[in-house]
Amino acid sequence: MTKHISFDLWMTLIRSDPRFKQERALLFRSFFGLTVPEAQVLSVFRETDLLVNRINEIVGKNILPHEMYLINLNKLGADLEHITVTELDAFYALSEELFFKYAPQLLCAETPLLLEQLKDNGYTLNILSNTGYIPGKTLRKLLHRLELEDQLCFQLYSDETGFSKPAPEMFALMISAAGKLHDGQLNAAQILHIGDNKVADIAGANKAGMQSCLVINYENNLKQLFYDTGICLT
Repeated sequence: MTKHISFDLWMTLIRSDPRFKQERALLFRSFFGLTVPEAQVLSVFRETDLLVNRINEIVGKNILPHEMYLINLNKLGADLEHITVTELDAFYALSEELFFKYAPQLLCAETPLLLEQLKDNGYTLNILSNTGYIPGKTLRKLLHRLELEDQLCFQLYSDETGFSKPAPEMFALMISAAGKLHDGQLNAAQILHIGDNKVADIAGANKAGMQSCLVINYENNLKQLFYDTGICLT
């Protein structure tokens, strides 16, 4: 019997606003005094995002946002000798403002209600998410604004744990935290992890001995997904 449900975040519960990425590229270009075209900055951000995500999946560790910014600056021809952590911090603060101006949206508008129903039916819930440019501290603020925070027992993000899915360590941290919610009377097979990545979510969860559910249709109604996996919402 499933007692605990773990959710990936991006493209499982939320999706980004494309305007944010465009505005962030403009900000990055102006903040660091770059002369390359905006389209090139946008392209480099995307390339680095995909590369870092794959590195994190293979190695199992986590590359931080500031490191990703430095990779971008190097690709765009900036002189890294004069870049400071203070500047990177300042850019991220401005970027976070843009992030909430063009905030991600729920894939399913009913998500807060559905998670509340799961909680009322005795399931414990968590987020288990890899991060890239957007760290856990900002995603926690977002989930508060989306009214999902109260339904979740805990949130684990790769920039905070130092491990990325599908690393066994990332899933072990989640299993341990979930077990404490059930007084140690919980095994991995009683946990269902839901996500959209076959490698990070499905293979990682299965290797950890958990149940898993792949989100294939990003517009899929979560209620139907729960029914399909035998999760009770009544």
